[in-house]
Amino acid sequence: MPWSDPVASDKHYWHRYSRFYERHIATLGPVSSILEFGVFHGASIAWLRDLFPGAEIIGVDILTPQPDWPTGPGITYLTADQGDRPAIARMLRSLDRRFDLVIEDGSHVPRHQANCLAEAVSFIRPAGMYMLEDLHTSHPRHPYYQTHCPPGTPSSLHLLLALEHALATGQMLRPARIERLCDADMFTAADVRHLAAAIASVDIHHRAALPLRCYACGTDDFDPVALVCRCGADLDIIGADSMTAIMRLRV
Repeated sequence: MPWSDPVASDKHYWHRYSRFYERHIATLGPVSSILEFGVFHGASIAWLRDLFPGAEIIGVDILTPQPDWPTGPGITYLTADQGDRPAIARMLRSLDRRFDLVIEDGSHVPRHQANCLAEAVSFIRPAGMYMLEDLHTSHPRHPYYQTHCPPGTPSSLHLLLALEHALATGQMLRPARIERLCDADMFTAADVRHLAAAIASVDIHHRAALPLRCYACGTDDFDPVALVCRCGADLDIIGADSMTAIMRLRV
């Protein structure tokens, strides 16, 4: 299966996730069912359709289907609020299937990221994959975290860092660490234990290169010393920007 870069999506030109994704997707095997939280203008749905032409693709968004969203055989849209965790759980149960791939690229609000991660993992097939995009919004230095989370709130980023560390060192998550990762608005202790039991690997990518073009003005007129675009956009090479995580489920 040839790789196709999502050139119209910020996955490629700004965040530069695509080569990281290429490496992981090549190991995924046959893909027949995909769910993505967050549609925006539909560039990612179009990319997925090119990459997996025979798969059923379900896009989930708080908006009803928009005129610019891709359509065609195998593409379905559902309306749901990522902030309503029980509603997300009901929607997933109603679909009555196991997905090969789930992508979370929705509101980027840290609590919404946690809701989808906690609920969707149970609906991924063994050895399937979960991509949590824009994980940097759960970083304590990011404005989204600072706006939506009291200081010290454990987020999806903290949880995935802890899981990756435990997997890399061959340890179980200690009770004290599980307790530290819990918060009433994010993950319960049961959530943490469930995710630790379900996830076989965590790989986190953080962009450390120039974007291909600017998300704000579309040019690549960058100052490589000041690390800004001529329009003033911060290229944020080492800051809280352009992070994504890929989780593989246990067999």
